[in-house]
Amino acid sequence: MAALAFLTFAVFTACEDDRDSNPTLTQPKALVLNNPSVGDAVVDLEKSSSVALTWSQPTDYTDFGAPIVVTYSVQVSAAGTFTTAYDPALEDNTGADYITLDESTTFCKYDLLTADVATALQKLQRWSEDYAFQPTDVSLRLKAAVVDDAAKEYNVVYSNPISLKVLPYYVELKDAAPIMWYLVGNMFGGKWGSDIGETALPMFLAPGKEYDKKTGAGEIQYLNYFVTGEYDAPDKGESSTAGWKIQPASFNWDYGMTGDGCKYNFIKYRNGESADGGHIVASENGYYLITLNTGAITAKMEKQDITPAVLTNMGISGAFNGWTETPMLPYNKEGVENHAWYYVLTVTDDLCTDGVCGFKFRPNGEWEGFGSVKNAVNYCGVAGSGEDLGLPVGKYCISYNDISHEFSIVVLQ
Repeated sequence: MAALAFLTFAVFTACEDDRDSNPTLTQPKALVLNNPSVGDAVVDLEKSSSVALTWSQPTDYTDFGAPIVVTYSVQVSAAGTFTTAYDPALEDNTGADYITLDESTTFCKYDLLTADVATALQKLQRWSEDYAFQPTDVSLRLKAAVVDDAAKEYNVVYSNPISLKVLPYYVELKDAAPIMWYLVGNMFGGKWGSDIGETALPMFLAPGKEYDKKTGAGEIQYLNYFVTGEYDAPDKGESSTAGWKIQPASFNWDYGMTGDGCKYNFIKYRNGESADGGHIVASENGYYLITLNTGAITAKMEKQDITPAVLTNMGISGAFNGWTETPMLPYNKEGVENHAWYYVLTVTDDLCTDGVCGFKFRPNGEWEGFGSVKNAVNYCGVAGSGEDLGLPVGKYCISYNDISHEFSIVVLQ
């Protein structure tokens, strides 16, 4: 587990005693990383699990007897140099010659996972899938620092580099999938389950929004027409006509988004501690935008001053139905104006051309695609007069909003 050490500095004002015993953090002079026990053997990164690393804690971090907690991180280089760090925030890391692994430790030993080494080398070298891998030398070193609770580093020192001969393998580098939450409730036809596309409906990925490549956190949304209703079970904060909630991917009710004791237009995160706040309910009939930040885990419900046209029909066409038109299903319960639609699509090999199944949306019988590349795979965007969208083999919940023309696709398997 990544560890954050807590560093406390003794700060004294002019009116306080400035004693000789005050802690003073000094710069260590050396950090020695031991050679691992594998010696000259080639470590097959794909067939092995870890390499044990050990080192001695620097003894000169302080000039007083109080212990200081030191955080150690492993750095990996494919070039044998540690000049330019790989920055995960950059799109182009050309020229980077080393990478710092995410995991760290406060102990003087660490089981370095070979999968982490393989991933680090792939990020640095960008090998193709058909690359002919041969044993190669990789350099490792430690970074030691005292880290405070704001993740600020002090008195950083680096160890000697050591060399390890490894046999790499190809690693498919993928960003974390965006975190999705799901709508359930009486507003959505009494769907209160966890079967996505059946008893729970996904919110929408937001085109143009950024999602954290490591965690998938970001902003998701949902725009549609909502009806209001009385809290007919006020002791529980529930509305049988218009109540609803938002569930996380775990579908654990204790960590879902609820109302807050019969307060209209209010969304609260339970966080496993607070009592169930009951249903979320709109204060009046109309259009609302629901926005949920999956990193901060906060949500809000805002009334929209819009008057969109109501579709007479909404369909989807593609290789899966011979390019005929299949109706998409409404998010809202029967009898309520609706502008969000969904369809669960299973793509099999026989539906694919060049690895994907093409399709388009059919609002009022019109044709809407996306982009200029036919059958390109996109999981969110704004549909219009573009090419066919594409999906590879798998199962998906495809959603479409006829107000914004935004589509959002969730991978089910």
